[in-house]
Amino acid sequence: MSAMRTQLEIHIEEIGNRLKELHALSSGAFMKAMKAFELLDQEVAAEVKRNSQQIEELSMKVEAKVFETIARRQPVASDLRRLATYLQVAHHLHRVGRYAYKIAHIVKLCKDLEHFKELQSLPYVAKLAKKTLEIAMKGVLDNDLSHLDDLEKMEADSDRETSEMFEEIIEYLRKRKDITTMAMFYVIVGRYCERAADQAFAIAERAVYMVTGEKKKLGLAYKGSSADAPH
Repeated sequence: MSAMRTQLEIHIEEIGNRLKELHALSSGAFMKAMKAFELLDQEVAAEVKRNSQQIEELSMKVEAKVFETIARRQPVASDLRRLATYLQVAHHLHRVGRYAYKIAHIVKLCKDLEHFKELQSLPYVAKLAKKTLEIAMKGVLDNDLSHLDDLEKMEADSDRETSEMFEEIIEYLRKRKDITTMAMFYVIVGRYCERAADQAFAIAERAVYMVTGEKKKLGLAYKGSSADAPH
């Protein structure tokens, strides 16, 4: 017969479930906003903006529940690290939700514009950002750090793809003068994809700290920083 769970364990599980929901909402909003930009779909973009308040409210609920649990249950050691991590992760996921809102707003600004090239890089780096978030959240919610190497490889892949896209845009701008606004939007949306992946890395670093108690800087393995990179 299993031991009865403590109130602290029950509260931590509840916060973890809310964090799981927040991840689903933020990641879903981000990918929906990217699809709206790909299709220049004003209705989908408007839906993303309407639903952004739900992400805001859930993030605040996680924060409030963490503070309440710390104040009333007085966790120590690993439980305190977990709660601190949950608080930070809620902040990072909220940022991803904000990027979704901003991309959706860019779609609104694109009214009467059209794409001047087939979109390949942006949907690809958006999917990479989504996958990095999934890996990072698995570390936080399941204590699973087994895919951190994949995280590093995907970041290098995303950096390479984004760099090539920017070079392609520059080449288009040399030939055409009527695409400046849309080219600027491509660059901005690309940056939001990079920032979403950055939030995932921050979450993964918190996961490492939560599970092991050690702080580790991720993202160096494929950046030529061999002295600090994991082997």
